[in-house]
Amino acid sequence: MQDNPNGVKKPVSGVQVYVNGQLTEEPTNHEGRYAINVPANAKVKLLFYYYFTSKEVIVGPYAQGSTHNVDVLMPLTSFEMDPINVAGRRRKPQVPIHFYDISPKISRSLPGPGGSSIEALIKTMPGVASGNEMSAQYNVRGGSFDENLVYVNDFEITRPQLVRTGQQEGLSFINPFMVSNVHFSAGGYQARYGDKMSSVLDVSYKTADSLTVFAEASMMGAEIGVGGRSKNNRFSYISGLRYRNNNYVLGTLDVQGQYNPQFLDFQSLMVYHLSKEWRLEWLANVAQNRFQLTPVSQETSFGTIQAALKLFVGMAGNEIMEYQSGMTGMSLVYEPDKYLSLKVMASTTSSLEAERYDVEGAYRLDLIDNNLGSDDFGNSIATLGTGYFINHARNELYYRVSQIEHRGSYTPYGKTLDLKWGVGYRHDLIEDVLKEWNYVDSAGYNITTFGQNDEEILVQNYVNSRVNLGNHRLQQFVQAGWEIHKAKSMTLVTGVRSHYTSLNGQHVVSPRVQFSFQPNLRHNIRASKDSILTLKKDIEWRFSAGYYYQPPFYREMRDFDGRINTQLKAQRALHVIAGSDYRFKMGDKPFKLMTEVYYKDLDNLVPYVLDNMRIRYYANNHSRGYASGFDARINGEFVDNLESWFTFSMLKTSEKILYVNEFGEEVLSDYLRRPTDRRVSMSIMIQDRMPKFPNFRGNLNLVYGAPMPYFLPGPFRYKDAFRIPPYRRVDAGFNYMLVNEGDKSSRLSKYFSEAWVGLEVFNMLGINNVISYLWVRDLAGTMYGVPNFLTNTRVNIKFFATIGS
Repeated sequence: MQDNPNGVKKPVSGVQVYVNGQLTEEPTNHEGRYAINVPANAKVKLLFYYYFTSKEVIVGPYAQGSTHNVDVLMPLTSFEMDPINVAGRRRKPQVPIHFYDISPKISRSLPGPGGSSIEALIKTMPGVASGNEMSAQYNVRGGSFDENLVYVNDFEITRPQLVRTGQQEGLSFINPFMVSNVHFSAGGYQARYGDKMSSVLDVSYKTADSLTVFAEASMMGAEIGVGGRSKNNRFSYISGLRYRNNNYVLGTLDVQGQYNPQFLDFQSLMVYHLSKEWRLEWLANVAQNRFQLTPVSQETSFGTIQAALKLFVGMAGNEIMEYQSGMTGMSLVYEPDKYLSLKVMASTTSSLEAERYDVEGAYRLDLIDNNLGSDDFGNSIATLGTGYFINHARNELYYRVSQIEHRGSYTPYGKTLDLKWGVGYRHDLIEDVLKEWNYVDSAGYNITTFGQNDEEILVQNYVNSRVNLGNHRLQQFVQAGWEIHKAKSMTLVTGVRSHYTSLNGQHVVSPRVQFSFQPNLRHNIRASKDSILTLKKDIEWRFSAGYYYQPPFYREMRDFDGRINTQLKAQRALHVIAGSDYRFKMGDKPFKLMTEVYYKDLDNLVPYVLDNMRIRYYANNHSRGYASGFDARINGEFVDNLESWFTFSMLKTSEKILYVNEFGEEVLSDYLRRPTDRRVSMSIMIQDRMPKFPNFRGNLNLVYGAPMPYFLPGPFRYKDAFRIPPYRRVDAGFNYMLVNEGDKSSRLSKYFSEAWVGLEVFNMLGINNVISYLWVRDLAGTMYGVPNFLTNTRVNIKFFATIGS
């Protein structure tokens, strides 16, 4: 740990630990923790090195098999360098995998109506875009929501399938309290990660060293967690229970009614050491999510200065979306030494999702008086159209994903080589009952998708299907990493991944490569008569390329009519990425600038339209395209111990679609913007404290996303798209630290290790962001896109506290 300018001790990561002059394998982690083995019944000299400073401690003698804690307070430093290397000591080769390391603690204070979540942090990373603050889903570099891998302790996580809107989604799988490390890559990742085309989020849950209790409460829910370890240190556990109800913030939506969103989940990770070499890990999750809405009315004002319009809808009925999911996974790990690790994993994820609604309504579209000098300003001056609709659905989806896998890694002693491999079998079972339709009538004319009909009653989008299918998958990978040139930190990682799918009989092979180096030579500085510190220059270059196939799961195979295309092939993306990390100082503060340019060649794509959070696929491989862009991120601590960052991304992604026109001819479209083509994205996250009152802290999160295309189904998909306006949002949080972490001066510190109370302001500027459109016609048959707005301004109060380390 280390003192900061306010006298508060904080954990320090990256401290190198020497035992009797020998460097240990790993430095301290982000919590300042380390684990070493020392000889029994003997005094031992421990040396701790950190940024040109060192601390020597004599410990022991200790009895054989005993465990002890040694806390060391390092002197304060204000400059940055890379980890210390000792000449002649073998180090594991660094792995250039285009990953961001993200502190999970920041998610606790990040303001936003979606709650404390790791995904909220991911949305502020370069290349990541999201136009819905209520959802944990995101798209990366022009990909869809279904193109992102999520791992928790090496188990792949499956997301809900039927969710249509962000307010239905509920809690994300990842519990921030339980998280130890978060790594995120927007592309160019290694072969050991699975078969999706866009990104990978790799999360590791922590194991508690002592009794720890966590609690958080706000106006929208509560969380509680507990972790601990047995006296003999063989068994450890960490568990979390979360409840959330977004009714408070949903009251700002245009659709008024009785909202009842209730989301609950419980998660636990247990680790038992069978012996020094063997350990057993068990991860379990149970979730119950239910969203119910009884709508009463909707009133939406939209249009331009020249023509201001208002839609009023009177509604009746009920809408229920619920899903119950469970996941259990067990790992058996064998680590006879620090060079070899073997793991066998088995997991099962099952989910039952039900979507039921019967909603009817009558609407009126009015022209509004927008003359500021008029006595009727803001009132209706003409009725442009009236209509009636019924929406009906009885959809139920059950799926179970079962998997068994072996993973291993080996680093030969004295060699700068790192081998990893894996082989796994997976079975998907899917049972789907789909029945939905909607009816629209306006001024006595039954409206179809392409016009009006006054001769018969027609329902639109009628779908009635029942599906029961299974799919077997075989997956393998092998990769090797080399430290080619030690002086320049030149490393190369190559690997290949294969995936066989029984449903379509397709076998795909994905070669991937990553390379990084530091162009400037290292130079040595003698720290003491016994050791040499090796410093590195401040810039690192990275390159990566590879094939990334995405075999279909289920949604991609189902078309608009509920038919399943079991012969759908895997989508393919070829990634080519070049980037750099540049470390520098502003004043005496260290900062890092990350930049990347990329190109993705896309083939065998499945076209789709995006409506809110619902993706509707065409269930064919009739599209090909590309994505190219530039990402940048600068981050550092303007204020000690409080990280801030700015991200900027430019993107262009387009596709050509092969389709059948109204004459029955196959036609290849011109290049069209893909539904996630957001040309510019920016985010700013600022953390600060008041100089004279350091216990007062502030957080400001600003997000901007350029306009996106919005496509309608049918022939409109192959033409220039309608546009969704820019996404702009400012969320602010203000916290008062009752107990700072590591601070023992507060009276409350004998009860809490950390505690604070906060005030959050959502959508501070009250900007009406658009997520989708409702389409209505006037009496002349003209179609209007009525925007569905997202949440507006709300104030939330939050309390957070932990007991224990």
